[in-house]
Amino acid sequence: MNAYASIQASDVVPTMRQRRWAQKTRDIVLCRRVIDETHDVKTFVLTSAAGRMFCFSAGQYVLVHLRINGATITRAYSVSSPPTRPLDLQITVKRTQGGLTSNWIHDHLTPGSEIEIEGPLGSFNLDKLPSEKPVFLSGGSGVTPTMSMLRALTDRADDREIRFIHSAKTPGDIIFRAELEALAARFPNIQVTLVCGQGGPAWTGATGRIDGRMLLSLVPDLQKRTVFACGPEGYMKTARACLDAIGFPPAQYHEESFGGSNGSRSELGLAISSSVRFVRSGVEHRCAPGETLLDAARNCGIYIPTACQQGVCGTCRIAKLSGEVTMDDLGGLNAKEKSAGYVLACCSRPRGTVLLDA
Repeated sequence: MNAYASIQASDVVPTMRQRRWAQKTRDIVLCRRVIDETHDVKTFVLTSAAGRMFCFSAGQYVLVHLRINGATITRAYSVSSPPTRPLDLQITVKRTQGGLTSNWIHDHLTPGSEIEIEGPLGSFNLDKLPSEKPVFLSGGSGVTPTMSMLRALTDRADDREIRFIHSAKTPGDIIFRAELEALAARFPNIQVTLVCGQGGPAWTGATGRIDGRMLLSLVPDLQKRTVFACGPEGYMKTARACLDAIGFPPAQYHEESFGGSNGSRSELGLAISSSVRFVRSGVEHRCAPGETLLDAARNCGIYIPTACQQGVCGTCRIAKLSGEVTMDDLGGLNAKEKSAGYVLACCSRPRGTVLLDA
């Protein structure tokens, strides 16, 4: 008798219902476990309160909706666990000095706690960006989506030649170090290189910043590979410059930036008198120098959903009906959305009068 003959349609339907989480819905999740990764990084293991399985693509992120001091706060976090382990979903969070959300999560999200998440989101993923010979570049907490990708590939015993290059400030700041070294020892097709800005007495690995020469020495056939890069914007600028210097094909490069300050932003629009008109709300707001569209909306009491507030996640995209803006997005909009007139409210500053569909 066929071993699968006893499986009935009624057994399959509940599983299909469980996977509806993949349709960008909100879900209440329970914190099942907290794992200390480094001195300021923790992984939070989450389980669906409704018993759903998590269906997503390696590299995607979720929105975490929290109530902090009476206010609703939304932030985007990459999923660090792989889709091959659908019963749990993990986010790995670095405590940021002065950071409202990261500090609240570290201090209050404990086993048994409930929070609300929404997802999955993001086009930085292995399903949409296939690669025969991937190279993963990551810096700091930018290792989270690339770790999801690596875990998915190793769970499937994928035999592709994988190169994983991760940069951290010090050896003590290397997230997932033990696991990365174990995966490299177990799978001969995986080469892991850890780079520290500052070494130490016991550190024998690479030190300094990545550059074109280092990348080519680690990956001689780099030009024939596909690069997946993620990290703070400072790291991303370095990575882009390295690849540009060696003439790496842009079509083979994919990135997810975790944002960061841009010194030029505060200087934008200082000499231009600007205003924003919210057409559906019938409200017009005269903007202060450097004010974003999101700032203008908040000052008028108009709600625009937002998450990362750095031009990365795309949550705050809004249709611009007319006018010009200066936008410092970090990949939150694709080419189709830009051509359709969408802008990101969190990182767009009006130049003159701008009309928005809000």
